[in-house]
Amino acid sequence: MSTLGLTFSVQDYTGPLDLLLHLIRQQKIDIYDIPIAQITSQYLDYIHHNAVLALDSAGDYLVLASTLMAIKSKMLLPNNPLTEETDDATEDPREGLVNQLLIYESYQKAAVILRQMADKRALSFDRPPQASPSDTVQPLAPGLLTIDALRLTMERIWQREQRPKFPQRTIPLEKHVIGTQIKRVRQFLRAVGAKRAVHFERLLSTTPSVDEVVTTFLAVLEMLKDEEITCTQESFGAPLFVQWRSAQNVAKGMIS
Repeated sequence: MSTLGLTFSVQDYTGPLDLLLHLIRQQKIDIYDIPIAQITSQYLDYIHHNAVLALDSAGDYLVLASTLMAIKSKMLLPNNPLTEETDDATEDPREGLVNQLLIYESYQKAAVILRQMADKRALSFDRPPQASPSDTVQPLAPGLLTIDALRLTMERIWQREQRPKFPQRTIPLEKHVIGTQIKRVRQFLRAVGAKRAVHFERLLSTTPSVDEVVTTFLAVLEMLKDEEITCTQESFGAPLFVQWRSAQNVAKGMIS
């Protein structure tokens, strides 16, 4: 069975190292101290009794068999006293084979963990992504939509986008009211007195806005109509002066 480029064998053993590791575990042999003569004999017996092997894997089994026999031969040879080294420096012929078995065993353990994770993941089912109810679009019946209908829809969208869009403006609340400005101007002129004329600009704040100027001017006109004040101007475009009238002349129009 092949999945994502990886090949999994369904035979009893996936290779010569798998067979050798099985024989070691079966005999409960210490992997760091393998009796080469015993394990080699068992390995060769298995090959002889299972002669039917795939051609692409038979060579691997025979290579390991020859390696085991070579290690067995080295271990059977007596040590040469002339070239014998100390025990710590003597190289064990089984060392390379033991390292291969340890690496293969670690891969086997990792494979078991991955297989368990795959089995656990297989018990879960993902829900496909779905649109929210507000985004759900009901499809039209087949044949209901025509080219002319699409063209008309596109024209309406285009005309709607081409309409002039007027900027939205917010009208602020009035900060200056005529009634309030009349009271303010009256209070100011009373303080100055009826004998002095005041320049119109003195009725305004230090940095007046357009709204304040217009509202103050309308307040002056109302007070002039009620004969509370008098306004003088030497010529057209000249400065405007405002003066409070005496109490005798404004008794009827003054508002306290």
